[in-house]
Amino acid sequence: MCVPLSSQSQNVENSPQELLEQARSIRQNDLEKSVAIAKQALVSAEISQEPLIVAQCHELLGDIFWEKGNKSAALYHLTQAESQYATQGQKERQVIVAAEISDLLADLKRLDDSISHSKNILPLALEIGEQFMIARLLTSVGDGYYKKKSYELAIKQYEQAKTYLLDKDKRTIRALAQTYKRIAQTYKRLKNRELTAQYYRQSLDTYTIIEDKRNMARTLNTLSEAQRHLGNLVLALDYSLQGLKMHDLIDDPLGRAKLNANISIIYRQIGRHELSLKHILEAHEYYSSVNDILGIAKSSNQIGLLYTRLKKFEQARFFFEKTIDLPNDKLDSDTLAIALREMAVIYLSQVNYDKAMSSAKRAKSIYQQNGNQNKESLATRILGNIYREMDNIEEARNSYRDALALAVKVNNENYQSKALISLSETLVGNDDEEAIILLNQSLTLSEKINDKSQMLYSYRALRMAEKNLGNHFQALKYAEQELRLLAIIEKEKDELELINAKAVLHSHKIEAELEILREENKIDKYRLAKQNAEIAIANQNRKISDLELTKNRYAAITLGLLLFMSLVIAVLIYRRFIASKKLNEKLDALATKDPLTDCYNRRALFDSLDEDFKDLTEQDNYCVVLADIDHFKAVNDKYGHGIGDAVICGVAKVLQKCVKGKGEVARYGGEEFCILLPGMTINQAKEVAEKMRQRIENSTFKKVNVTSSFGISSINFNPKTPKGLINQADFALYKSKSMGRNKVTVWDKSLQNENTN
Repeated sequence: MCVPLSSQSQNVENSPQELLEQARSIRQNDLEKSVAIAKQALVSAEISQEPLIVAQCHELLGDIFWEKGNKSAALYHLTQAESQYATQGQKERQVIVAAEISDLLADLKRLDDSISHSKNILPLALEIGEQFMIARLLTSVGDGYYKKKSYELAIKQYEQAKTYLLDKDKRTIRALAQTYKRIAQTYKRLKNRELTAQYYRQSLDTYTIIEDKRNMARTLNTLSEAQRHLGNLVLALDYSLQGLKMHDLIDDPLGRAKLNANISIIYRQIGRHELSLKHILEAHEYYSSVNDILGIAKSSNQIGLLYTRLKKFEQARFFFEKTIDLPNDKLDSDTLAIALREMAVIYLSQVNYDKAMSSAKRAKSIYQQNGNQNKESLATRILGNIYREMDNIEEARNSYRDALALAVKVNNENYQSKALISLSETLVGNDDEEAIILLNQSLTLSEKINDKSQMLYSYRALRMAEKNLGNHFQALKYAEQELRLLAIIEKEKDELELINAKAVLHSHKIEAELEILREENKIDKYRLAKQNAEIAIANQNRKISDLELTKNRYAAITLGLLLFMSLVIAVLIYRRFIASKKLNEKLDALATKDPLTDCYNRRALFDSLDEDFKDLTEQDNYCVVLADIDHFKAVNDKYGHGIGDAVICGVAKVLQKCVKGKGEVARYGGEEFCILLPGMTINQAKEVAEKMRQRIENSTFKKVNVTSSFGISSINFNPKTPKGLINQADFALYKSKSMGRNKVTVWDKSLQNENTN
């Protein structure tokens, strides 16, 4: 950068020290000019042989270039400064600059060099006896080990560092709190949850000493996460809501968003889904407002997972697709893989095998590229599930074996056990002896990790395999173990429900306290306003009295909650079965409807068929109709999935109107529907199907015209199972399509022979 001539002539008269001070003074406002003057000061100091000022100029230039992002230039100047300070015997400055160099080397990903540099300068720091600088160098070494994933070595350095942070000034106390936080984060990597929580607590206590509200609020969140992972939901909720109180006093929207995401998970785990959704949506709104791509993606995934738990798959799909549609270059690949993985599961539940396969393969590819064999094993197991649902058992087995091999490589006993169970389930009834070998391996692993649900799956499959082999005594033993384990699981479920009930009550208590606190804050504001004028004082006193009454009312509510908590918990124990029944009814309702069309879903269809088949001996007539929208893929390709979904919904409404009060309509998969017509003769069913066909042909859905093909079957054709009845209707549907579509066909035996041939 060129300096104006007047400035150059003026600077010629200035000493190197004056030029250096000038460069420092304008650094905040003009980095380029500061660099130019610092370089002049450096040249001038070298000419006048003032080595101390030379060192100071190099130090300033190093700091500025680092700030500008020119790390190679920064490293050169800081190295020169360190050398000059060493030559001049300026030991304290030498140590300070050396610590900066270590941090810069770490920033350049030269971790080994960073660690070595800190270790080499440490003896000089110990000689000087500057406690804070010794702690900083030890922390720098620890950070290097942490980034190298040498976590045990990192903890050793951090533990040494905190022994030098004994002074009571704010800088030292803050550094001590940060060191406790580093130790907690390292134990988190080591999956030692107890020590993670312990050190986060020490970090919080230390920040509290200096009333660092921002870091207190953020540490309350990390401490809450640690307690949540320990299963201490009441304590986790307590810490997180304390953090929320703290955030009301400070301006830290990013910290608040992270806290809301954590609170959402806690509420989800205790079953308060409405509050869970409220908090994660608040976090999502913040990330969207600042265009934080990673924050948008992670909160979208969390909302998607919440809707998945509620069986609201269309809403879940919307948020997972939102993650997938974000710019991939700005998106954390693991976060993208989560969305793809969950989409695969949703598509599988909707019997959309092509999309399920595509999503699962993309997720697996990402995990492969990242070298994340843990999650690659999970994605591979999902692929196995898809193949199994497609009745491609050979490919399913291959996928499960691959998933098992990956889990073994990373020593993930949980995923090993799950892969073994899935693989053995494909073998039961075909190769029961191999299935028993695999299931015993799974049982050993699940007992080791104390996963009772996997133990239960293993016992159940072992019972079936032994029964198939005629080993009835062994099958009986497994049945007894299965029953014992079920009793234990039910007991633990009861205990968990009680814990969650306590957490729910505690959340109500804390929410009441938060409301009281907000009222108290209002009172404080009114009290300050009292001083403005005598008239204002009278008005404010009245408002304060009103607010005091409100405060007392909330206090009474809180006291009542506390007094009745024990009673409520006792009542909950007695009412557990009723509550469980109601919850199951709600979940069943969510689980039986297709979210797009409001028809029954595939699961509900087969449940209804299974129930009806039990009483078929008492019925003379029972028909099933399969309907399929003709050329639906072309509709999707031409108009898009939004219009495609509208067409599916429109057709579903036509079908429902045609059978209202006479039958049930279920979405069988994609654009295919199954209609149950109990009590109808074949001719009556044909009339209904023809009526449906004509109405669909004469209707317009979002300005799109479509036709549909129909296949009809009846119990009078003697199917053996519900699946057999549907297969007959499927043969008839196939015949309608082969005859040019937009037709109604009734099954007869010749159709099956045609397809067999």
